[in-house]
Amino acid sequence: MSISFSPDPPLRLVVKFQELYPNTPPPMVFQAPGRELWIAARANDREAYVLRSLDYNGAAPTTFSLQSAKSRRTVLQRPLPRWARYPAGVIVQMSTSGLDLPGLDAVICGNEARGPRYEYGLGMLFAALCYEMNDQRYLADALTEVVDRVQREYMEGVV
Repeated sequence: MSISFSPDPPLRLVVKFQELYPNTPPPMVFQAPGRELWIAARANDREAYVLRSLDYNGAAPTTFSLQSAKSRRTVLQRPLPRWARYPAGVIVQMSTSGLDLPGLDAVICGNEARGPRYEYGLGMLFAALCYEMNDQRYLADALTEVVDRVQREYMEGVV
């Protein structure tokens, strides 16, 4: 599988991916539509989402499965870090809609300030990636709808 829609990803993204996965160019390099957020990723067969944000926690990975994400936890049963909650919520939401995102080893970075806008943008990034990986057409409104639903149904009440 090869998704490479970002013609000019940040160099630090590609370098970190190749540092973590030597001799493996990222099969997926994708930019969130209308956002300064990118992901470099490869599918894995562990049905786990191993996310590293270069903007939050440096290289510290966060790993969750679809099942652990449903309870807002990592695979080690720790609470998801705040920055990973939107991606996890989107994966849960999209799976209930019949759109699956395979397990991923991913590096994420952006040129947006950390905080609520960045985290919301991560939700947009994962929603768009899910649509792309399922060969589904989408508009920006569909991405906003998914992420707003995640905010209401998955994020509310989570501190």
